[in-house]
Amino acid sequence: MKKACSFCKKGFLERKTIKETYSYKGYSIEIDQPGEFCHFCSEGVLNGADLKATEKQILAFQAKIDGLLTSSEIIKVRQKLKLSQKQAAEICGDDLNRFSRYECGEAIPLRSTSNLLMILNNHPELLPELMPLGG
Repeated sequence: MKKACSFCKKGFLERKTIKETYSYKGYSIEIDQPGEFCHFCSEGVLNGADLKATEKQILAFQAKIDGLLTSSEIIKVRQKLKLSQKQAAEICGDDLNRFSRYECGEAIPLRSTSNLLMILNNHPELLPELMPLGG
């Protein structure tokens, strides 16, 4: 049975993916947004899974615009430095859960974390100065 559109009351909702333009600080990106969309008025209803499907793309886009590292860049730097997530979190002054969320694309890193990782990426010889004793 088709679900009636609660916005226009004329159409019905159908599950599909549409191209959606997302804007941030004067820049735009086109993303594939899943959801239930009205065939008549084009309004949409997004559930948690629909929002989660585009969250990583949007956060990576925002990070790039703000001059911060994306989740994949953070992973590359950490691996280049041969650090565990725990070691990287300690060096950056973050807790492990937050650092893990950066790498999973579920959070944008703090500017200080991003800046420190960019410096270490370009100057890995500085890493020993930041390693905790016994690290």
